[in-house]
Amino acid sequence: MFASGSLIRGWGNPTSDLDVHVVTRDPWTSGIDETNHVALEPNTLQYEQIFVDGRRWDIEYWTAGQVEQVLSKITNEQFGDDQGTWRTLSYHEIALLERLPYAAAADSGTWLESIRTRLADSAHRSVLIVNSLKQADGYTEDTAGQIARGDLYSAVIASRNAFNHAVDALTASQGQFGSLWPKWRARRMQIVDAALLPFDEYWAIETMRSFDPENPQKWIEQTVGVCQRISMEVSV
Repeated sequence: MFASGSLIRGWGNPTSDLDVHVVTRDPWTSGIDETNHVALEPNTLQYEQIFVDGRRWDIEYWTAGQVEQVLSKITNEQFGDDQGTWRTLSYHEIALLERLPYAAAADSGTWLESIRTRLADSAHRSVLIVNSLKQADGYTEDTAGQIARGDLYSAVIASRNAFNHAVDALTASQGQFGSLWPKWRARRMQIVDAALLPFDEYWAIETMRSFDPENPQKWIEQTVGVCQRISMEVSV
């Protein structure tokens, strides 16, 4: 059993929940009977929400076999395969992978450390970078099409989405994972403060400081330019 999330990372607040992961030999059975979908066998993830001393605990029950299947999807061999199983990672599988590096074990930590060692030797970082860059490139293409049509309102939104995904790729390249939790993007960028996009420059774009409602295309083009620079220079 291990805990993760913002509280464990030191970023929590009084209303933050605690993310708890329980790994069992056999599938967990619960009277609450809440499930999520995963692209694994079994293909359901059991979970419960309880309150302990006024704080919500989100508890996920994984089987050891499911965890093994997730790790097998992100091997270097699978990443190098055009049809690699890393492409089938579901939301909750990615969430598990992104939480493992800073998780805290409830026991001696031997099992968790062995998993983290395998994670570090895998294509985990590359998978997350490629996923984010793919999203960023897609929204960049959308932006160009919307500008061509004269739909600048949609182009602003698309360029913001492209920027968010490009930043997630940048932080992942520096070992700061969390693409599923955009609320912590600024915290990750503060830690990284990469030369490619220093925090002050990132924050100016994030807060649209130079945006001119009378000339939105200028801001759009500048933002897309930053996305393209990240896409070209981030190493997978």
